[in-house]
Amino acid sequence: MNMQTDKEFIALCLDTYFSKHHRVQMRLPIKTDPEDGGVPLSMVNGEVDEEGYVEWKMLPSTVTEEEVTEIEKSLPAPFPPLFRAYLTTRFVLDMQVVNPPYFFMFPELPADNPFRDITFTLQAWNLLLTTGYIPFAEYQDGWGPVCFDTKQQTADGDYAIVWFDHEHLLHELDEEDYRLREKVESYAQSLFPSFRVFMTEMFLH
Repeated sequence: MNMQTDKEFIALCLDTYFSKHHRVQMRLPIKTDPEDGGVPLSMVNGEVDEEGYVEWKMLPSTVTEEEVTEIEKSLPAPFPPLFRAYLTTRFVLDMQVVNPPYFFMFPELPADNPFRDITFTLQAWNLLLTTGYIPFAEYQDGWGPVCFDTKQQTADGDYAIVWFDHEHLLHELDEEDYRLREKVESYAQSLFPSFRVFMTEMFLH
C-alpha cells in the first residue's frame, strides 16, 4: 500500500472511532501553557465552559515525512508505514483508546507539539530500543509500554505488537540485561500480529 492509501485508512479509523459518542466526549481542559496538555487554541471548537473545558476538533496534520525521519534516526528500524501515516495525517487528542478487553494510552498529536507523547514514550523506555523494540503507547493506564517488535516484521514493513509489564522492566531487568535480546524477549507479551490489525481491532470494531 502507498502512503496516501495508508493516510486514508488512518482517517477512516479516527473518524469511525470518534463518531461513537458513547466512547468519547471530545471535551478537554483548554491549554493555558505551551508545556501543558489540553486543547491548543487552533483545535478549540466552541466556547470554554466555567470549569475550563472545551470541545476540540481534529485538524489536518502539518507534520512532514522529514520530521518523522528525523525521529527515526535514534531507532533500531523505521516506524511501520501505517504508523508514519498516523503521525502525519491528523492532529488529534484524547487518545485513551478503549475496545474491551483492551485499553491503550495512544500518543496524542496536539497541533502545537505533535511529537510530545511519542518522544516522551521513546525516552522513558529507551533501553528497549537496544534489542529491537520501539515503544509507542502504554498498555492500560501506565501498566507498561506497547512496542513494535522490529524482529517480527511482515512482508509490507509492518511489525508485531507486544507489551511489557512495567514492573518486570523496572524490577527484574538491569541495564546490562537490556543488551540481551533473549532476556528481554522472555518478558514480551504478544498483542497483535501487526499495527494494521491493531488499528482495525481498536478503531473500527
